[in-house]
Amino acid sequence: MTVFTPAPRNHIKVFVASTVYNFEYQLDKVYELLDNYGYDVLMSHKGTILLDSIESNLTNCLKGVEECNVFVGFIRPDYGSGILEKEDKSIVHQEFEIAYKRNIPRFVLADYRVVFTRSLFKDSYFVEDMSLKKIDFDKISFEHCKVMDTRCIRMYNEAIKDKEKPASKRTGNWVQEYFDLPSIRLHLESQFRYPERIKNLIEKSKTR
Repeated sequence: MTVFTPAPRNHIKVFVASTVYNFEYQLDKVYELLDNYGYDVLMSHKGTILLDSIESNLTNCLKGVEECNVFVGFIRPDYGSGILEKEDKSIVHQEFEIAYKRNIPRFVLADYRVVFTRSLFKDSYFVEDMSLKKIDFDKISFEHCKVMDTRCIRMYNEAIKDKEKPASKRTGNWVQEYFDLPSIRLHLESQFRYPERIKNLIEKSKTR
C-alpha cells in the first residue's frame, strides 16, 4: 500500500478566500491539498487566520490577505457576510480587492453557475416601445437571492477586468471555471504542485 508523505514545509502563506455555506467539504479538501504540498494555508473556515481578539472579523481577515504571499479566491453564487452597512461589500469581496491592490500571485476560480448567469445577461435585450434595447447589467439587481446574487457576477467581472478595453491588452485576468471538486483539484494541483515555481511567481510580482 502506498503511503502519502506530505511535502516539507515551504513557509509560503496561501490565503484562501471563499464563502463557506454549502462549500465546507470542498474547502476542507482545498486546505488538505495545499497543506500536503507544504504551504501555510490561511483559511477562516479552518481557523488558521491569525487573530487579534480586539479586532473585528473583517479586520482579521483583511490582515490575513495583507500578510499572505499568494491568494486563492472562489467566486460562488453566495455573496457572503460581514456587511456592516447598506451598500458595503462582503468580507470576501474586500479580500479580493486587497489581493488586487497588492498585485500578489493570485488564482481565482468561479462556479459555473456564476459564469452561466453572466453569459445569460451579457448580450440580452428587453422590449420597450416595440424595439429591442440592450440590458445594462449594472442596473440589474437581485441581491440576497439564494440562487444567484448579482454581486457575485460583479466580482467575476472585476476578476476578468471586464471594463478594461481592449480585451487583448488585459493581464492578470485569468479566472478558472469549475464544476465540481475534481475540477477544483485539477486546477490547484497543476498550479501548486511545485513550490519553487510559486516562489518564482512571488519574486516576479515584487518587481511589477
